[in-house]
Amino acid sequence: HIESEKIMVASSENSIARDQSTSSHANATNKIIHGEIGCQCINATDILSSLTDRSCTITTSSGQHNGILLTVNGPCVEYDYGSNVCLPHDMMVDPYCGQISSSSSNIISERCNRRWCYVNAMECMGASSERVYRSNNFPAGSGVELYYSSSTCGFSASDLEDSQPQQNLGGESLKAITAAFNIVPWNYKRNSNGDIPVVPGEEYYNNTIPYEGVHIDYVKSLQQISNGDFDLDFVHGSRASLRIYQGAPGNAAVQDVVDGLVDIVIGPIWITGDRLKRTSFSMPIQYDRTVLVIPQPVLRRSYAEETSKVLDPFTMGVWLLLVGMIAVTAVLSVWFSKKRSKESSVYGRLAVYGRLAVDEFLQKGTFFCSGGVEQDETSSLPRKLLMFGFAFFILIVLSAYVANLAAFLTRSNSSPVTTIEDVIARQMNICAHPVLANDMKLTHPKANFVFNQEGKELYGLVDDYDAGKCEVMAVGTMDSLGDLNLIDLFCERDLVFTDSLVMENPVGFPIRSDLATGFSYWMYQGEKYHDIDIQTLQEEYNEEFQRQPSCDVLLSGQSSDENSEYAKIDVANLFFPLMFFLVCAAVGALLQLYYRWAVKQIEPESQGPPIVWASHLLGSHSTLNLKGKSRKKFKRYSTRREEDEY
Repeated sequence: HIESEKIMVASSENSIARDQSTSSHANATNKIIHGEIGCQCINATDILSSLTDRSCTITTSSGQHNGILLTVNGPCVEYDYGSNVCLPHDMMVDPYCGQISSSSSNIISERCNRRWCYVNAMECMGASSERVYRSNNFPAGSGVELYYSSSTCGFSASDLEDSQPQQNLGGESLKAITAAFNIVPWNYKRNSNGDIPVVPGEEYYNNTIPYEGVHIDYVKSLQQISNGDFDLDFVHGSRASLRIYQGAPGNAAVQDVVDGLVDIVIGPIWITGDRLKRTSFSMPIQYDRTVLVIPQPVLRRSYAEETSKVLDPFTMGVWLLLVGMIAVTAVLSVWFSKKRSKESSVYGRLAVYGRLAVDEFLQKGTFFCSGGVEQDETSSLPRKLLMFGFAFFILIVLSAYVANLAAFLTRSNSSPVTTIEDVIARQMNICAHPVLANDMKLTHPKANFVFNQEGKELYGLVDDYDAGKCEVMAVGTMDSLGDLNLIDLFCERDLVFTDSLVMENPVGFPIRSDLATGFSYWMYQGEKYHDIDIQTLQEEYNEEFQRQPSCDVLLSGQSSDENSEYAKIDVANLFFPLMFFLVCAAVGALLQLYYRWAVKQIEPESQGPPIVWASHLLGSHSTLNLKGKSRKKFKRYSTRREEDEY
């Protein structure tokens, strides 16, 4: 009985194991056929059958029926292509995959054997970890959203390798041109005489004449480190594009890329909004700063201008404040003194006090200019308080004046136009490159730009300047500072570059959109790991050919000392010393009022409290002795008041 139970248990366990194995096998089979859970195959029949512009006819043994062209040249496939199940769909329809041969060069690619199916991309990205790709037959912009996955049909390590190709450009030979304009030192061709004309002639269309320049050396260096990932075939641009874009050889070269005539343009091509609408660009190779070019400023040193510099450290408000302060101090000094007029008439008293005020004004003005105040031990306390506040005010004002005076005396009185803001404010005309017209108008809408349309690049700006069409120019430093012929023209006209930035543009190579990423990769690798960059090559070029400009075209004297704004001292800067003076003057005035009141209260034989306190506070020696001596002196003073009046 026991043995029988053991046999039954063993049989039951084997049955459960077989059921689990069958279930697991079924799940695995389902995954292989329909994809992993969360990223299963979809039915794309409705999508493919709706593409009537790709309709084609499939002929079979049973007759003909409609299908869809995957590409322009085929193949023509069924509407259920790639739908519902994981299959090596390419093996069944791709003619390349059907070319089985014993030759090693015709070994079937692993791609042909790979199982895949169309999937819902959003569902797979959120509910699974399967890799999903957009169908190459329906790229972005085609209006068809079809995505596929092979990892959902059974993970393949080679599926991951697709994201890390061994080559970026696949050894492709790139047809390269430069703009039909010689820009030294970036790119140029020599004519039969060995000269470098500004506008190239027939030598531009002769592919046997090599291109030269820094940018040419740069791309050749990238080609070397790519280990055959790309090759460069230098050709020439089309005459038709130059006819369309007369006066804009850069735009003509970009058009050749748009038309598919060439793959890349080598040269300093500005990346602008208009050009980005038409084609792709490589990553920027440089950033070109377009700055203001002006006539060399001429210093003016007239006698009147040089003389007026002594007034420059202070604003007009401060000078008026100083005159007012001296006048107030003079009037208060007269009031605080012991001198009284004996004139009975009002006019007479005003004349006397007016003369005293003028005298005090001249005296206080002299003290102010000499940086000191009078020292009178016999003066009253109000007068001493007034002089204390006045002395503090003098200290601050003279220190500030002397500190600023040296800077203003050595400053040039000339005010040349050195910034784009000054040019716009004065409504001056600015000669500028026509390619940057839209960007410049957007950046400086109030500026008066003049754009040359003769196709002479920066030389056209010089022609417009000579013709009087503009007073200043907006010139890119990358192209101009390296062109010694252009710099010589600037030297002849005494033109200089300022630091005033008009705008800044990235510079890159126009290139086919499908090549931009791969070429930019080698640009990054060259700079990051091989020290291949434009600046280094330019320095080597200048050293080799010993290129030096004939004059200094950078505006001299643009240091912060010469061109910075000199801040004049304003009334607000003197707030504290002014308030200190006013407080001292106010306290002195209150004491003087109390003194005048106390004197009026004196009776012939009385020395009551008001007299004593007035004596203590306001006597001529009150700050030295506030006791009995002051009382005696005040008593003597009270009996001889008339002696001090006149």
